[in-house]
Parts: sequence; C-alpha cells; structure tokens
Amino acid sequence: MNHQDRIAINCSMEKLVSMTKYCVLREECLSKGMMSNLMVSRIEEVAQDETSRHKKLFEKITKRGPKAFNTLLDICQRHFPSAYVMLNPASNDNQMHSTHNTKRQRSISFNVLARSNPLRSQGDVEDGKNNNLATSTLSEESKCTLEVYPDILPDSFTVTLTTGPVQTHPKVASYSMKSRNRGVVFIVNVIDFVKNVHPKRNGADIDGRNLISIFQQLGFVVFYYENITRSDVDELLVQLKESEYLSCDCFAFYILSHGDHKKGSDYIFLHDNSILLVEDLLTEFNTVNCARLVGKPKLFFISTCRGIQPDLGSYRLSTNTERDGINKKPLPTNIATFCDMLVCYATVPGFAAHRDTNTGSWFVESMCKIWAEHAHDTDVETLMKLVGEYAATYRTETSALQTISTEQRGFFRHLYLNPGYYEHPEVVVEVVLSE
Repeated sequence: MNHQDRIAINCSMEKLVSMTKYCVLREECLSKGMMSNLMVSRIEEVAQDETSRHKKLFEKITKRGPKAFNTLLDICQRHFPSAYVMLNPASNDNQMHSTHNTKRQRSISFNVLARSNPLRSQGDVEDGKNNNLATSTLSEESKCTLEVYPDILPDSFTVTLTTGPVQTHPKVASYSMKSRNRGVVFIVNVIDFVKNVHPKRNGADIDGRNLISIFQQLGFVVFYYENITRSDVDELLVQLKESEYLSCDCFAFYILSHGDHKKGSDYIFLHDNSILLVEDLLTEFNTVNCARLVGKPKLFFISTCRGIQPDLGSYRLSTNTERDGINKKPLPTNIATFCDMLVCYATVPGFAAHRDTNTGSWFVESMCKIWAEHAHDTDVETLMKLVGEYAATYRTETSALQTISTEQRGFFRHLYLNPGYYEHPEVVVEVVLSE
C-alpha cells in the first residue's frame, strides 16, 4: 500500500470504525485473501474488545501489499457506502485525483501514522514541532521490491573462518548457527534527505560497502537499500516477513541514518524525513508479529546519533551500589513478547555518534574490524564488548569520544557466528555408468 493511502486510513481510523462492522470486514478480508486465519486469530488474541480489534484490523490492512487499498475500497463500496465515499472522495465528483489514482502526486508526511505508538500518533516526538519538517512531494510511487543484493563485494575486512563449531559454555546454551541458511541481514542506509532537511551523511556509502562485505563473508543473505522512505521500509518488511528467507538461523537489521533520543524513545529519520521509532522496529519482529523468528537470535544495529551532546569524557568514575532483586517463580509455559533480541546502538542516549567522511562511521568501522578478526571463535555479545572497547579509542579533533551501548531482551544464549562452518555440507554425488 502506498504512503498516501496508508495516511488516509490511519487519519480516519475512528470514523472508519464507526462506519463499518468488524465482523463483516473480517469475513470479507478472509474471503478475498487479504488476511489469513492466523492473522485474524493473532489480532483477536492481542485485542480483547471489538473496538480494539477493529482498529488493529485496519492497521493490518495498511500493511497488506500494493492491492490492499483497492480491495478495501471494493469491500466498502458493497457494504459500507459512507466509508467508501470518505476514502474515495472522487466517487462523488468523478474527479481524477482520488486517493486510489496511481498517477497522483503524493505528499510525504514527517509523522507517518502507520503504527499505533502514541508518540507518533499524537505528533509529539519533538513537542509537537515536527509536523512541518517534511514538505516535499514525490512524483512517483515507491516501487521497492525485496531483492537480494546481487554483487559480491571485495573484502575491505577479511573474515577469519572457523575450523569447526565453537565449544559452548558449560552453563550457557548456544543458538544454532550451523545450517546453510545461516542468516539474513536487512540494511537501510540513509545518506541524504529530501530538501536537505538533515545534513548529507558523507562517508556513509563506505559503511554500506563494508557491511555488505562482512555479512556476505559470514554467510548471510544481504538485502541492502539506500535512501528509502518510511513507506518503503513498511512495504519491504511485509515482503520480507512473508518470504521464505526468514527460514534461517539468525536475523539482523542494520540501519544507518540521523536520529535522536527524546522522552525516553529513540527515533530515526528516513529519506523523506519521516520517523521510524526503534521501539516500532523491534515490535515488528517480536514473537507476536513475526512467528517465523520465534526462538531465533535477532540482532538490531542502530548507527545513529541519540542526541547532539559531544562526549568529552570525565576523570570521575560513577558506581552503582544498589540493585533490587526478585524472588524466583515457577517457569510458565508461555513465551515472552520480546525475546532473543540483542539491540546495539552506536552511542548512549543524549550523545552524538561520529562518522569519518573517508573511512565511514566509527561504529561500523570498529564492528567490521573486530568481527572480521574474532567472529570465528567469539560470541556476538563479547564481540560487541570488543567493538565498544576499540571504538572508545577514537577521538575527534576536539577530543570527543563515543561509547556504544547494547541492550539484550531475553537474549539468554551465546551466539557464535561460525563463519565458513556448515554442519551438513553439500554432498556431491558421483554417478558411475556401467557399461
């Protein structure tokens, strides 16, 4: 679904709910193949009352591909005429600028309402001052499709291969990383921004090449996109989650852009100056919204600033002296919503991340170097400690430094990448023809 149609649905959500009936809309979505029974079941498990289910159903429709809006119009035309007129105002005056006219000009909004996160839906990520930042108009619809990066790039950093699977810790289990379907990495690299609302990220193209090369050597399938919009990201993630690519051992999402940290939330600017909240990104891949990755390690790398303050360091050390504990309880049989996730940030909240215009981001360069040298025998969490230690040696001309930050959500196992090792190598069968 394109950006403008998604906006039309989300901005009219309350009215659409009042004009339509949940049970009818649900059955029509099922009969037309726009929803599966599993999708509807998940909606009804998460939302307890019908109004919440109704809204979540509309939210799900906005993510159901390029034909979803026209399918919704068809349903409304037959069952909910007032909703049809609201979504398709040209049905009254027969003009050619209706919301489903594919030749129209589409405006890009800074506050994309494609998620239910209250920060974005209320437009208060920056105290209500962000609505006018994105004023550009894009003349063509996004045509992003999910495609594996086609080229094998030369090695700026050469990954050392392992001679066998790394021995696991005697008390901590490891994620399985031995199959041919080793992993998938989805990389978003925003280099410049519409109308130069944010400065161009010079040197970011180097980051892109380095990351593609490293993950290719690690045996990952690489998806790489530059300068894409929030609508593009939404559509590509729908395609990715519906594809067979996620039948893999590990998933990684890497995003490089400008960003900030406000009111306890991290957000990232995309090419059209719209916002992607980090929490929304993690929600896309939790156990409710991405069942294909349940039990699989999920790595998220956020290479953005989290503020504008330079970190000039301090000669004083701070210590934590108290910590609250909890009593052990019997282990339940259900599974946590957020688990098997490791989130790695280029810096800590409030501080800037640094990028060299000749060699790329400190975070990316440090990570590529450390992973290339040590991924063959070191687990990912330890690798990120080494990355942080190495990146902390960098300084700007004004002596500013950078401290990376990692957060684990239910990431209770070791993750060894085992580059070059496969438990079941391809078997070459020799056929002998008898005379």
